[in-house]
Amino acid sequence: MRSTIGTLTGLVIVFSGSFVWAQQRPDFSGNWQAVKDAPPAVAAAPTPVFGDRFAVKQNGQTLLLFRPVRGRQEPFMTTHPLDGAETRIMLPARTCLGQSGQVVKTAWEGNTLVYTITGNLAPGSTATTAAGLRYAFRLDMPDTLVIQTTMRTGTAAEPVAVATVYKKSAEALPAVDARAKLNSAAATIAQVEWIAGTWIGAQGTATIEERWTSQAGGSMLAVSRTLRAGVMSEFEFLCISERDGTLVYTAMPNAAAPTDFTLTRIDAESATFENPAHDFPKMVRYAKRSDGSLEATISGSANQKPTTFVFKKQ
Repeated sequence: MRSTIGTLTGLVIVFSGSFVWAQQRPDFSGNWQAVKDAPPAVAAAPTPVFGDRFAVKQNGQTLLLFRPVRGRQEPFMTTHPLDGAETRIMLPARTCLGQSGQVVKTAWEGNTLVYTITGNLAPGSTATTAAGLRYAFRLDMPDTLVIQTTMRTGTAAEPVAVATVYKKSAEALPAVDARAKLNSAAATIAQVEWIAGTWIGAQGTATIEERWTSQAGGSMLAVSRTLRAGVMSEFEFLCISERDGTLVYTAMPNAAAPTDFTLTRIDAESATFENPAHDFPKMVRYAKRSDGSLEATISGSANQKPTTFVFKKQ
């Protein structure tokens, strides 16, 4: 009899724990890694539906989502209210390309958390196009997360339901840099459209050219070259692109790796870009002169004299 009572007591404890688990809304916090396990009651997606790995920090009615970005040490972090309110997020930008975005809403449906992309924002555009991509997050066990969505697979004419199983991982993503960022100036690419054109200037015996395209899709491109006695001695790829509500000037001298300078000041006649961590230059400034010429100034540390180039439009 005592053995039977003990067994029944154990069953009650197990059942009670399962009941509490089913009734409480789950906490998705943790580092998640896609695995090869077959999801229950739905086909396995051919590739992980929400990327190979990501991290979640859930705090009350707010969810922080961290996703790794190729070529960038820090993960991409977005903040989502869990009340179904739409949030506009700008996606990680690529060098010289205008930044695209999404409109996302996140809400509970029972114990399932549904993350829906309701709209897409094209680079350089302020209007969204409708979307309806839905991801359902379901915590089957404290260490097992299933994310279900729809996608086209094989020769299927219509999207079908698929899912990926994620397991909680002890390997954390790199921390987001919490240090203060450079104060940037709000701007769009249209505000520096006056830089577009072919500009030629001279410095001593050298001729310097900068050829800037008109803006399109949130960015402008340029090529610069320095000629001495008709022979090119230096060249540079340049661009200005929209990023996170501001503008970024990117320089690639002699096809070197890109260096970004963030817009810190702008008015109708000038635009100043800075990167205090760079050796030289730390500042790049373009300005319109009253005679229609273009002035470009670069400077380094406080004890270094700025260098100014003057170009005439061709």
